[in-house]
Amino acid sequence: MTLPSSPRKRTLKITQVIERYAARWAIEVAIEDAKQLFGAGQARNRTAAAVERTVPFMLACQALTVCWYAAAGHHPADTEGRRRNAPWYTGKTEPSTADMTAKLRRVLIAARFKRVCADQPEPEEIHTIRLAWEYAEDLAA
Repeated sequence: MTLPSSPRKRTLKITQVIERYAARWAIEVAIEDAKQLFGAGQARNRTAAAVERTVPFMLACQALTVCWYAAAGHHPADTEGRRRNAPWYTGKTEPSTADMTAKLRRVLIAARFKRVCADQPEPEEIHTIRLAWEYAEDLAA
């Protein structure tokens, strides 16, 4: 059995195929990052509305991360630090989405545990005072 040929059969040149593939590559990488880094591939949705909201939300989170990194999080030493920690990235010149996400997580965690007031003691100071109290109690006893 032979399939009927389409009346408008179009032949592409090899260069056109490569150009289309190259144009699509950034989209494929973004989708893979959304699945692996932002959890779009692990959503356990049961309703159609939830499915329709989850993937756009994950893509929005990814876009916000990249925008945050470009506007506030980028530091020239980031890529060098990544290369130092992962020596197999010898040719790495730009941070990946995973690098951006890791930095955002570090910044959020640091902000969560940052002192609220400037006059608030550091954990080391609290530890020193506690040891001094224990030492004073031992002397008094």
